[in-house]
Amino acid sequence: MKKFLCGMILSTFLLVSSFAQANERKQIVDLFEKLSPSVGALYAQEDNGNVVFLCSATAIGREQKKTVILTAHHCLRKGVSYLINFGDNQFRTLAAWKIPHYAVDEKEFPRVYNEPLTDMAFFLMDGQDVPIVPLAGNKKLKSGTKIVTLGYPLGVTKINYEGIVSGYFDRVGSDIYNYIMLQIFGAPGSSGSSIINLTTGEVIGILVQGKQGYVGLPVIFATPIEYKKYLRPVRTEKKK
Repeated sequence: MKKFLCGMILSTFLLVSSFAQANERKQIVDLFEKLSPSVGALYAQEDNGNVVFLCSATAIGREQKKTVILTAHHCLRKGVSYLINFGDNQFRTLAAWKIPHYAVDEKEFPRVYNEPLTDMAFFLMDGQDVPIVPLAGNKKLKSGTKIVTLGYPLGVTKINYEGIVSGYFDRVGSDIYNYIMLQIFGAPGSSGSSIINLTTGEVIGILVQGKQGYVGLPVIFATPIEYKKYLRPVRTEKKK
């Protein structure tokens, strides 16, 4: 009888565990499907007409009857115009809107002590037909929080990945102070990809870089979304 009860308990546990895993897998698949129309490939169009892939980008809001596009600041280039494709074989024009304050004018808006580099930028794109992904608040996530991301690694095609939050880089004075550390895939072209909280479906940060030693897996870093407070509008006219 005792063996029978133990067997029943074990069977019930395995059944519940299997059901929970199936539900989580469905949640991940559904979220990828929901996010996909909002994720695009960002391109630069040079003066000679050449179109060059830069980074991944995500629609995250509305402003001035336009759509706000989020990407990494290091993806921007000088002397080019910008295009984005959301996988619908349609190039849309967009323009840089907000960048880190020190990049607007380093003398007028200098970085203060322990203020990290803000690898983040907002663009404005005409139209409001592309769905947007909401931004998360300023609350830090616990290590182990499950996340997903969509992007264009190597600029090939839109690819989905899942992972977890490992922690936060808390070295005071570092250029990446309080950046989110992730266990997730990243490659050139993944920069600018939004990191999405699996539970809430909100953007918690932007994938910007990876570091790797001689051994072990690489560590992927993301700019926290709350660092948007360090952005200022791009100046369209030269300062007098």
